[in-house]
Amino acid sequence: MKPGNSAAMGMNTGGSASGNIPETPCEELDKRNKSQRSQLANDPQSESVRGAFGPGGATTVAHGSLNGGAPLGAASRLLPSRYKHLAQGLWAETDKKKRRAMRKSRRSNLCPDPAFRYEKAARPHQSHCESKILETLFAPGGTPPSGTLRLNINWQSQDNPNSKLPCRACKKLLCHAQESCELDIELCQKDPKKPAQPLQC
Repeated sequence: MKPGNSAAMGMNTGGSASGNIPETPCEELDKRNKSQRSQLANDPQSESVRGAFGPGGATTVAHGSLNGGAPLGAASRLLPSRYKHLAQGLWAETDKKKRRAMRKSRRSNLCPDPAFRYEKAARPHQSHCESKILETLFAPGGTPPSGTLRLNINWQSQDNPNSKLPCRACKKLLCHAQESCELDIELCQKDPKKPAQPLQC
């Protein structure tokens, strides 16, 4: 046996090989959530961002992966342009008048027949992580997604730190995508080593 081949041959006997065990998909997404939240909680230019994503802030960070592809991340508020690498969803529209019209119409990019409409809310649900990820995937001009979307949601709240469940509004959006848009959705569990579970609508 050549040195370094033990992991490729499936051996896991002792501490030296344990570091070579591949991460589960949910572990990878969980690691990205933690890294993104840490970056936001230590934002050097914005006290508001630091407060929102620090220990006392009630915010969400999420990453998703379509059919095991590259992870796509989002954060649950409008952020400065330096965070444009994150999914923007309907907020990718930079024209303020068009963005106001988008919020007022409550329309969605998701499969247009039947169309999904967001509920009216003081803080638009289009700014939630799950919305940003789905609306980015369904953006006009691209190929509509199909297959399985795996989501790792990190919803930080006082009642349920690191909740893996979508809020009520986002669950409606996710269920619409699953029931009407040919997309299966899986949710990672609190223990990222466990398999993701199908979204129950």
